[in-house]
Amino acid sequence: MHVLIWPTTFGADLWALAEYLGHQSDVDVTVSLPDPEAYQAQPIARFRTVNARFVRRRPWHSLLGEASAGGRLLGGAVRSLGSGRSSTGFLGYEGPRPDVTVMDNRVPMRASSRAGLMLWHGFGWKGPNDEEEFAWLHRSIARAFGDAKRPNPRFRWAVFGPWDEKHRTEVSGFHPDNIVSIGAVSHDVLREPWDRQELQPFYDLDILNRPTVLFAPTWHYGEVFAHWGSDETLMRRLVQHCASRGANLIFRLHDSFRYERDYVRAIRSLAAESPHVRLRFKNTHPDNLMDMQVADVLLTNYSSIANLFYATRRPTVHIYPVGSGDEAFMWRKFTAFGVTKTKVKDPRFVWKLDPEEHGGLMARSFDETLAALDTALDNPDCCQEAADDFLARYMHGADGRAGARALASLRELSATPLGSFPKPL
Repeated sequence: MHVLIWPTTFGADLWALAEYLGHQSDVDVTVSLPDPEAYQAQPIARFRTVNARFVRRRPWHSLLGEASAGGRLLGGAVRSLGSGRSSTGFLGYEGPRPDVTVMDNRVPMRASSRAGLMLWHGFGWKGPNDEEEFAWLHRSIARAFGDAKRPNPRFRWAVFGPWDEKHRTEVSGFHPDNIVSIGAVSHDVLREPWDRQELQPFYDLDILNRPTVLFAPTWHYGEVFAHWGSDETLMRRLVQHCASRGANLIFRLHDSFRYERDYVRAIRSLAAESPHVRLRFKNTHPDNLMDMQVADVLLTNYSSIANLFYATRRPTVHIYPVGSGDEAFMWRKFTAFGVTKTKVKDPRFVWKLDPEEHGGLMARSFDETLAALDTALDNPDCCQEAADDFLARYMHGADGRAGARALASLRELSATPLGSFPKPL
């Protein structure tokens, strides 16, 4: 079986799936990235080698889809990174056409394989992910793999558990026959701690003798602490508080181009002032899995990274994302035209899961945030029960079998007779 992984960001679940598939003797894996060398520069690429062929994705690969298959070179020769193979042809290599394409939220303009599996990028709280919001996605899937609103053996949408399955069928509009319940593949990795002695050479922070706080907020609400004050002021207090506790602090933010330039400049300046603070943007440091392995505490305003981190059973502190569940706020989205801002009268509209549903501690003020951090640092076991309960209700309990379930779904897709596939729109 030949699997093509087509990421928006090659991190967490897609990385864990590629790594799992790479151990299967009868599975050939290709990972298509805009910049394969950027991935190879990530510490995780050196710490745990993925047995896959890495190729450079050019814009026209999405546009050509099936027309890009064949023996002719597309976009120049690509050095195969990681597998030791080098060649040319479909997506930059001479080799078998993929049976299944795995995506996280973007679909090629034309089918890159005969079947597709959507491994959505996070469980999360934000939504509503209804048919109106997902109209563009439904059109993209239908164009490449056939209509996902009707039974379609050519396409599967992976869900994280029974609640997510109900939401995707009743709210997002996917036909139940096209749903496969997998869980989070990265849970299989995160539930087993990596040896920090082995990870230390990849960090210029002391992760052995100092606790590490991972601050990973979502960007959709704008400034993280805007409903309590100024981000620049309160983030400085956060840095000072972590320093007073003898803790490292890793800022893990979304793509730098999603923020105002002055905001990025201020955060860079703040991080540069402390020897125990590091700043990572998703577009330059896409891997978040190693940071989750070394983190003793996660601090977030309900980014979906929390649902993955729960598998470590370490504490998560949730910053209540708005001043009140009844007040208007500005909701940010990233589109083909850049960042758009929409005034939302009621934040409940953009939540598919209430913030009160979580697997750790919750703070409704900045002082509560610091107090919760202290609780987490002083009592590392404080959130185990809450995390386990959330995972059991929503995400297959992080049972360590998500990779196996994903593999079974991929095998089913690849084995479906070609004649039974509906034609894409």
